[in-house]
Amino acid sequence: MTTDNHLPNYVKRALHNISRDNHCATYLQLVAIYSHTPGTDKERLAEVRRYLAGDVQEQQRKASADGVQYRHAEMRAAGEDMVVEGYAAVFNSTTDLGHFKERIAPGAFSDVLNDDVRFLVNHDGVPLARTSNGTMTLKEDDKGLYYRAVLSDTQAGRDLHTMIKRGDISQSSFAFTIGEETIDKDGVRVIERVSRLIDTSAVTYPAYEAASVYARGQEQKEND
Repeated sequence: MTTDNHLPNYVKRALHNISRDNHCATYLQLVAIYSHTPGTDKERLAEVRRYLAGDVQEQQRKASADGVQYRHAEMRAAGEDMVVEGYAAVFNSTTDLGHFKERIAPGAFSDVLNDDVRFLVNHDGVPLARTSNGTMTLKEDDKGLYYRAVLSDTQAGRDLHTMIKRGDISQSSFAFTIGEETIDKDGVRVIERVSRLIDTSAVTYPAYEAASVYARGQEQKEND
């Protein structure tokens, strides 16, 4: 059950004012959006306003119109450091996306492992890690697309890591464009080649259930 007991009074007043001015969401729904957004109080309130204004949805709608697709995966937490790692996609795992079924073929990401990929929250905002500066790495193995990211030591990065560890945020997602696809004998769409890998993000709901990501301590990683 969502409550506002953890919020300071000035945040409660701000959310009440936003709720009165906007009839698209209740006060408690705004509390939930605020509570699951990393960053400072000012940044969280700004994100609530952006969400209600439809900015986030419109950005993703425009990206989708340009061929960008979004797929989700499970997210777990363990350890104490700011390291997030796991599989953004698992090969040959068929997923029901509602209007069709889909799986990713081995080697589909081989052309995009050197892309400039960001680690974001809900496919939006400033990067918390990035491949171009070495804070996120990507590789393919027999299982799927593996990534490892060291979150930035900022308020947003620390908040996100805490939310992952607590289980408040438990899924991740990746955004991509398709370079080549086929349909198998069972009518399943097979992504043979990804032409562009745009980001991996912490999100709310999964599509690719077989994939995983988790946070762990650097010391634990080195002892494996």
